Amino acid sequence: MQVDDQRAYWLEIAGLTVAAVLLFRFGLLGLVFLVPVQLVWIRRGEEAGLLVSAGVLLGIGVFKWVDYLRLRRTLGAEAVPAALLLLDVVFAAGLLAGLFAMNSDRMSVARGTSESGRRTMTVGERMLAAVAAGAIIYGPAIALLATGDAAEAAIAMQVELMRPLFEAAGASSQEIGTLIRFVVSAVLSGLMFGFFVMVTGNWWLGVQIAFRSRFTLPAGNPVMARHAGYELTEFRLPGYLVWALIGAWGGVLLSMVTEIGWVSYLFWNAAFVTLALYGVQGIAIVWFYLDRRKAQKITRVGVAVGMVIGLLIPGLRFLVGVGLPALGVSEIWVNYHRLRGSEEVS
Repeated sequence: MQVDDQRAYWLEIAGLTVAAVLLFRFGLLGLVFLVPVQLVWIRRGEEAGLLVSAGVLLGIGVFKWVDYLRLRRTLGAEAVPAALLLLDVVFAAGLLAGLFAMNSDRMSVARGTSESGRRTMTVGERMLAAVAAGAIIYGPAIALLATGDAAEAAIAMQVELMRPLFEAAGASSQEIGTLIRFVVSAVLSGLMFGFFVMVTGNWWLGVQIAFRSRFTLPAGNPVMARHAGYELTEFRLPGYLVWALIGAWGGVLLSMVTEIGWVSYLFWNAAFVTLALYGVQGIAIVWFYLDRRKAQKITRVGVAVGMVIGLLIPGLRFLVGVGLPALGVSEIWVNYHRLRGSEEVS
């Protein structure tokens, strides 16, 4: 690598690392903090992607340490559990691990029984691997917070922080605590669904930006080469995943009729994630038919906007939120003749 190329390499690494940390730090912009990291994966490859991921975790850790010291001064040392110092870092680490699964050439599976060796994972399999990586990282952190006094201490701290706001509305500390527990329960029930949306959304957005930007992509990057030829219409999930969908929603129904404790969180998360995965497959089928009919760009944009609006309107939310996954599941029995072979797995 020449001096100028090396300088450009390190400036790009440093700049996108800082961009990712700042996006994570500031409000709703944190929802897209993985995009700069994804750009590095596409432009510079796996080694650079891992380097930026480590830098992002370090930057978030520094910011979190400053926040932790400020909260200790405000609320007192005993009111701020040390475990809270790691929450943002663990949250970011899970997302970065998911992005690794979506990009790394190390992600492979054994070929079918009639073939030998291994093959690179399909995008559908990578999504499953990303969710599994997030669950492995988040599981111990959630268990740590759920045991002992960590969870109660965290809730008590939130009560103190939100007390002025809710007292102005006439709410008592008990009511604030009940509300926070309800929010925590809702978050835990949909944690992996939110994780899935963030990882896949940032991955897809980063890929689109990388290939449509004015900057030339450096050659010799296998991550870029694999992403360059991918089309959404090729997306397909392994056939066996339908049993996970059925089992997860069966568990959700069980949790509604009887108390099964923390296991209900597992069922809810698995149910939402599998539904979302089949929703993506349903979108892939819709996009295939738009391609086959050579739909204009304005038509595609209109369909995409219609899907988003449908998810936001209560009356249409059920139709879109269930209709697209149902369409995806239907491909188990209906051959839509959309695959060219690259994503076909069973």
